[in-house]
Amino acid sequence: MSGQDLAALETFLESPIDRPLLGLVYGRRRIGKSTMLVEQAERRGGFYFEAIRAETPVQLERLGSALGEHLGVGRLALNDWEEAVGALLRLGEASAVPVILDEFGHIIAADPSVESILTVALGPGALRRSVSKVRLILCGSAIAMMRALTEGEAPLRGRAGLELIMQPDDFRVAATRLPEGAGFETAARVYAVIGGVVGYATDMVNFDLPIAKADIDRWIVDRVLSPSATLQREATTLLAEDPSLSGKNNLLHHAILGAIANGSITAGAIANKVGRQVSNIDLVLRRLIEAGFIVRHEDPIRKKRPLYALADSFLQFHYAVIEPYGATLRERDLRRVWSNHLEAVFTSRVRGPVFEEMARRWVANFASEVSIPIRDHVGPSFVSIDRVEHELDVLVAGTGDTPGDRKIVALGEAKSGEIMTTRHLLRLERARSALGANASHAKLFLFGERVDERLIELAAERDDVELVDLDRLYTGD
Repeated sequence: MSGQDLAALETFLESPIDRPLLGLVYGRRRIGKSTMLVEQAERRGGFYFEAIRAETPVQLERLGSALGEHLGVGRLALNDWEEAVGALLRLGEASAVPVILDEFGHIIAADPSVESILTVALGPGALRRSVSKVRLILCGSAIAMMRALTEGEAPLRGRAGLELIMQPDDFRVAATRLPEGAGFETAARVYAVIGGVVGYATDMVNFDLPIAKADIDRWIVDRVLSPSATLQREATTLLAEDPSLSGKNNLLHHAILGAIANGSITAGAIANKVGRQVSNIDLVLRRLIEAGFIVRHEDPIRKKRPLYALADSFLQFHYAVIEPYGATLRERDLRRVWSNHLEAVFTSRVRGPVFEEMARRWVANFASEVSIPIRDHVGPSFVSIDRVEHELDVLVAGTGDTPGDRKIVALGEAKSGEIMTTRHLLRLERARSALGANASHAKLFLFGERVDERLIELAAERDDVELVDLDRLYTGD
């Protein structure tokens, strides 16, 4: 949960408008949505209800019991959702209080008409007769389903005054959960395994996080790879729980995620890996993007050349390390399996891509305007050198409707598992030359856990080269 998320929610709850207001809060499971909403409900004297996967009569009975307990009057008999919505709105007759329906997807899965019932209750006719000032919040984890509540011709379109899409925490916030003194190397490796999902750093690892770099291997084996570790099956569970992804394409969903995690990052490469035509996977790719499992990176300087990545580190770890080696992980000596084979897979397939994304996040969110004055477009890209395409981890471009005409402000290379040397700088210099006049004044950034002394000396002598080590990545700008 970010400070911006909390600020947006509080602004909505504290609106001076004397009428019912509707808000949506949604995002991946275990990122802190419910905790944030429960705290707000308790602090403001509001009402919080968490639905379960059950038929409507059970939902209404549970809601009636919760409402009665909240009001101190015993269980309320709610015959249908029209009565239930009316009772919820009456909670705000005296003052503007939050009323939260969590796991809203379970409610509309049992009775899709609830959307229309809410629309009528919040419509112009009903509002003329209402004195309620309730702040009604619908919360859920099925991202595509929650987003669809206000899209197209959906009944609730145009009714919501808040649509808060919560994301996992960034790598800087995630590092604050580690034991004191763990260090940035430990933080970077832990982030490469579990990302910024707060639940993965607390309950789902039994509140056990590495105390130092030397403790990481033990932690990965015990808390992620072990058959008894809850995280080992988490990614599969996430897909199974999302109603937009259930059905006959389930195997294809996993295959696409696995292809991306293992280096197929263009539509053509993904299609080739899963044995389909690009046109046959386009809809599935878009569905996985809408559900929050894949992100599409637009090339800052090229049209229609997107690159695909998994949405967070944990998915990358699962589909690069856990999923392909499931049979191997059933062996007894997991520590030997990890040290002899899977640690190398982790370094190449997980730490590398995750560190590249951390570098792009630093450029977009943390770099000072002195270092990068313009950053309208940030993403990965390609450059052709001697007729061979090379991937660029970071490319920063300025404004412009036509990607090819944009001024290239900066180029960056990010390496997590090797020492940054003058060889990496030379590669960036060649890339800058190959990109032509638009890149002639681009600044060169080298991101690395460790940096060679000679490169440090060279960077100090030049104003077009900047080094970003772990200390600057985590604390500097």
